[in-house]
Amino acid sequence: MRAILIRPMARTVEEIDIDMTTEAIQRAVGGSMQIAHEYGNGDTLYVNENGIGMGADAMAGEPGMSEFAALFELGLHQPFFGPGIIVGRWEGASHTDARTPLGSVRAAVSFLHPKVSTAKPGPSGPN
Repeated sequence: MRAILIRPMARTVEEIDIDMTTEAIQRAVGGSMQIAHEYGNGDTLYVNENGIGMGADAMAGEPGMSEFAALFELGLHQPFFGPGIIVGRWEGASHTDARTPLGSVRAAVSFLHPKVSTAKPGPSGPN
């Protein structure tokens, strides 16, 4: 089924063919998903529900978190850390094809790449 995958670290917005299961959508966003926006045409933007925490870890230089070291924004209420996926409306047991045109998402998206720490965390405790 047609979906639109937004990957801020790679600075890409692309159509993908995806099995519209909860598990496949969670794989696309790198973990548990949450609704970030519902479009008037029935499409839904999903992001990682812990994207802010994962983004903070990525910004601190935590290994394995690089996909969350960048954000994207679509002129909605906030920017989002990590990947996002736009899928179609929920019908029965799965989502339908996304109806949002790829070109409109590409025209609306902005990518933010904050500086990621390269310093190794020091010992914690009083100085």
